Amino acid sequence: MVGKKWQWKFCLVLGLCIYSGEEAELGAQPLPNIVFILADDLGYGDLQSYGHPRIKTPHIDQLAQQGTRFMQFYMSHSVCSPSRTTLMTGQYPSRWNVYAHFAWLRSNAQRGMPDWLSIEAPSLPRALQQQGYRTALFGKWHLGGGSGRQFGGKAINSAEAPLVSEYGFDVTRTVAGNGPTWLGRKLSDDAHDIYPYADDDFVTWSSELIVDESLRFLDEHTLRYADQPFMLNLWFHDPHVPLTPTDEMRAPYEDVTDRGAQSYFAVVSHMDQQVGRLLSRLDELGLGENTLVIFSSDNGTPSRVGSLTTGAIAPSVSLETDTAGSNGALRGWKWHLYEGGIRVPLIVRWPGHVPAGRVDTTSVIHSSDFAPTLAKLAGAEMPTRFQPDGIDVQAALFGQSFTREEPLFWQNPTAKRRGPSLAIRSGDWKLLMEYDGTDLQLFDLRSDVSESRNVASDRPVLVNQMRSQLLDWYRSLPSPIDRVYVESP
Repeated sequence: MVGKKWQWKFCLVLGLCIYSGEEAELGAQPLPNIVFILADDLGYGDLQSYGHPRIKTPHIDQLAQQGTRFMQFYMSHSVCSPSRTTLMTGQYPSRWNVYAHFAWLRSNAQRGMPDWLSIEAPSLPRALQQQGYRTALFGKWHLGGGSGRQFGGKAINSAEAPLVSEYGFDVTRTVAGNGPTWLGRKLSDDAHDIYPYADDDFVTWSSELIVDESLRFLDEHTLRYADQPFMLNLWFHDPHVPLTPTDEMRAPYEDVTDRGAQSYFAVVSHMDQQVGRLLSRLDELGLGENTLVIFSSDNGTPSRVGSLTTGAIAPSVSLETDTAGSNGALRGWKWHLYEGGIRVPLIVRWPGHVPAGRVDTTSVIHSSDFAPTLAKLAGAEMPTRFQPDGIDVQAALFGQSFTREEPLFWQNPTAKRRGPSLAIRSGDWKLLMEYDGTDLQLFDLRSDVSESRNVASDRPVLVNQMRSQLLDWYRSLPSPIDRVYVESP
């Protein structure tokens, strides 16, 4: 199946990846396995390794000790679906008209969005699959289709969406996506009609169930496909609301009298325990040494008070909205383009390649960087005419000097009363504004990571320069889809 592709080897010489049809004389290794663990709504400050004083996350913290912890990592958006779009494509989500989470079909239309990520979009998993990788995704998809196609008598997801597997996965089991899923704690071959957030049994045990499938994949892979590398994506539902931990999960936090905080702490710790199960199985199967493990979150955690609303999703679902998550010293929350909405934890481990115990406080990394970086590491090729918005950041991963030369951009037209809709970061400077150039907010992130001092009036030349860059980028994006929504009977 793989043929000559498996002749490709790579070695690290002075931090550079050298590809050859023959084995390199020094440092030759098989292509690395890749495990990508994505939490949902986990804040920048929700791990002890990122400064949380109370939540117990020993397994993820150990992962940080064994690898490198990045302190300036950004997602491409401050909500779920757009962030996942970038992880798949290596491009800003607005390039595919994904401006917010996939929600009611009416809401998608009002936002000028499709009902699912285009199957024509570039796909990192598909590129790896074509290179000979065995690919899997378990957990939350939320890029269109799947369970909850009808909820409360209204259309919330399209039954016409492609199967998740069509995006480049050999094996899938997901929620909020077409294809195999869960019904409560039971496996289901087809996407069902229970909206995932209304499936209390699944919500409670989601992290465990997602890791169960991942362990089965690893066991089968070792038994039947040991001559192939793999990419395993674990996209957790936790700690997204609703929060329904058991009394046993709450037990370590009996002293926490705030019920919302206790729930949140318990759910994060339960997810951490499942990460521990996964990492242990990698070691048991002898896979840990040649597996690149990545841990991150899709956006910042939501505010405890007033900012989490469910009306656009399913107004009849009762969610425990008091999440008690932490974005540390960062300003803002999920939905915001302030740091608290888009800066999230990033931990990377690859023994012998990624420095252990390192804390990188200077490298500015973006989620669009994963596609070009991982494709290069795997010797894979993204589609012809693919124009990544990210860059190859192997140097940063391998502990070398790294400086980002090009600016980063964000667009969130649904932010509204949560701050400006556009943002740019260039060097240590960050500018936020509205489409008409108003509400200008300039921050020096080197001295003011909390974005507490707007210095726009002090730097008119810099503001004009960054505003021009931001507007040029915004004008380069495709226009929102213009269509008329017809509600299902």
